[in-house]
Amino acid sequence: MASWILVPCLVTLRNEFNQLAPNRDKASDGSIGDTSHAAASSDHNPDETGNTPYEDADKRNEVHAIDVDHNLRRSGWTMNRCLEIIITRHREGRDNRLQNVIYNRRIWSRSWGWTAREYTGASPHTEHAHFSARYTTAQESDTSPWGLLEEDVTKSEFNAWMTEWARSAAGREALAVAVLTYDPGTDSSGRVKAGGVANPDPVGFKSNPTFGPNYALNRAVLAATLGYQIRDQVENVQATVDALAKGQPVAPVSTQVTPAEALDALGSGLSTEDAAAALRSALGDRAAEVGRLLAG
Repeated sequence: MASWILVPCLVTLRNEFNQLAPNRDKASDGSIGDTSHAAASSDHNPDETGNTPYEDADKRNEVHAIDVDHNLRRSGWTMNRCLEIIITRHREGRDNRLQNVIYNRRIWSRSWGWTAREYTGASPHTEHAHFSARYTTAQESDTSPWGLLEEDVTKSEFNAWMTEWARSAAGREALAVAVLTYDPGTDSSGRVKAGGVANPDPVGFKSNPTFGPNYALNRAVLAATLGYQIRDQVENVQATVDALAKGQPVAPVSTQVTPAEALDALGSGLSTEDAAAALRSALGDRAAEVGRLLAG
């Protein structure tokens, strides 16, 4: 049994390093050990034909360790950053495939909770990081991601995700709440901090959602939020009409609330002209339909 294979979980780890840093230096990469490793117990030795610290349950001749060169040749990425991701996942219980990691005169192990200790072996491991996999079947064969690529998010990807979220119903609601509930706070004498009130109300400003330096933005968000609510109401009315036409049962209609009442309840302070302009913008080509609905 001369041939050997690398355990699948470490194949995935090596591939993830290659994806993260395609131009990385591989001069110090390694898997199966040399003659010096073969003379002692090592995870770099094949487990069926060599001297290893543990035994697994299968009869495949497997190597349970890899070395990855520390020079990733990618801006913003170092081996220390990669180890922080991998070791933290193990320390927090989100991964459990490794037995130990060695790099730059330090060793981390599951045997003592993944804290760093001084490593005094023959090689200081300054030119590469060493990863030893466990010998249990589930961990050997687990090829799920190691977390390196999850951290590799470009600015354009982040912007795309945020844009998608902001356009969703949950995103719109969260943004509206965040803006409308902004409160600059008060100073030690109980007064609103300088510049904190752009829409002062000597009596009820504390309960006014347009309170604060973001007054103009608050008004716009509030109007847009109301616009979405009215648009949804139009769609509900249309669905009701369609259901009646088909002879299907419909839910009872709630009490009608006028736009003025809704705006007053929200404490927006919007003028009629401001509300109309904001709602036209929010409703788009359905503004006329909303107007007919409210007029009728």
